[in-house]
Amino acid sequence: MPPEKHVFRAGDAPSGGELRQQGGKTVFRAGGAKAEKRGKKPAAPAASAAPRQEAPAQQEVPKRQEAPSRPVKLRRNAAAPAPAPAGEKAGGAGPKAAQAPAASTGEKTGGTVPKAAPRPAPAAAPKAAASRPRRRGSRTPLIVLGSLLALLVVCLAGWALDVPARLEGLTLPGGPSSSATVKEGQDWPAMVGDRMVSEKPEKVVSLSPMITEALLSLPGHEALCAVTEYCDARSTGLATVGTPLLPRTEDIIALAPDYVLCQTPLAGPVQTELEEAGVEVIQMDTPADLAALREFYGQLGALLGGNETGRALGYGVIDRLESTLAAYDAALPEKASALLLPDLTGLAATADTAEWTLLGQVFRHPLPDAAGWLAGAECLTDEDAGNDLDQIRAADPDVLLVADTISPEDLSAALGDLRAVQNGAVVYVDIRLTETLSPRLVFAIADAAALAYPEFAPAS
Repeated sequence: MPPEKHVFRAGDAPSGGELRQQGGKTVFRAGGAKAEKRGKKPAAPAASAAPRQEAPAQQEVPKRQEAPSRPVKLRRNAAAPAPAPAGEKAGGAGPKAAQAPAASTGEKTGGTVPKAAPRPAPAAAPKAAASRPRRRGSRTPLIVLGSLLALLVVCLAGWALDVPARLEGLTLPGGPSSSATVKEGQDWPAMVGDRMVSEKPEKVVSLSPMITEALLSLPGHEALCAVTEYCDARSTGLATVGTPLLPRTEDIIALAPDYVLCQTPLAGPVQTELEEAGVEVIQMDTPADLAALREFYGQLGALLGGNETGRALGYGVIDRLESTLAAYDAALPEKASALLLPDLTGLAATADTAEWTLLGQVFRHPLPDAAGWLAGAECLTDEDAGNDLDQIRAADPDVLLVADTISPEDLSAALGDLRAVQNGAVVYVDIRLTETLSPRLVFAIADAAALAYPEFAPAS
């Protein structure tokens, strides 16, 4: 007979247990805490009905499963561990029970206690690990989409900042482009002089008789609220704010205009005071010919009515004037001579002056080689006043255009020997119309043409 073998199971304490003969071996069965953890199985191999009724005590097995660290490792790898079903909590076995062979379990328990449901293999960890690449894959489209949106924002920003380059070659009707930000086909903003006007102004102050005359000839002139003391009599109902060179800034600021328009540059302190009060100053160039006069009216029209609508109205005023003068020019076989006298001191406009710009379309100058003004202001003295009129007597024009401030008696006394005076070919005109190149001057020109060309009936 082979010697007996004493087998002790790891973790069993000698005390609190019993020795049994099993299969030729002496087996020590522990009755302590280790046995209780294994399910508190009865010591007797043949259990009665009463011990089997203690089977619900096996539901404490889940407490055993909390001890091992392996399930904790699985929960660390899994994205979101699902809770175990109720059945598994009640009768499931731990990882060690799942790894033990079924035969040995039956052998140890004697086959009298129902076996606990085996715990499923830890397959959740690979699934959780496999799901992680899918999560990364789901982030990839978001990263790509974010990059594309960022690139789109950069492109749009660059396109928006490139507005001046895109509009650099834009040409406005009737003249070159004044600003890269003025768009064709819309009224606002509009370029006027050296400023960009964003909307129609409510109040405007004019410090130039020429600007006043132009504004009064255009629709929307109700915005004109103040003028200078030298402006047209038509504006006498408006407030006056001094002269072009010496404007009264306190009166201008009190009116709270949107813009102050001038041709002569304002003194630095005056302009600074106006701008500090929120009043913008627009300086405009003085036109020297019909083309510049057309652009001058076009810009003021844009101020009152917008870049397209108002500008077209301004152009239209000069276009009608020019067409009328062109009709005279085309119908006259030979032009009569004329002189423009603002007073009786010997002054007379020459062919190179702005005042002659309109008159030269219908008349010729009797002294074409003269420059500036006949009898300049530096030669006007009481001693040689008679000599100043000698050039006018020598010219002896066919027609005289004389300032309406001169009476017929004074004209006869000073220049009664001229043919125009003797023949009654004298037209009295508001001299400010010539100084401002007003389109209203066309009526005086028509009267003078009727006297110089009695056979010519101008088209209406």
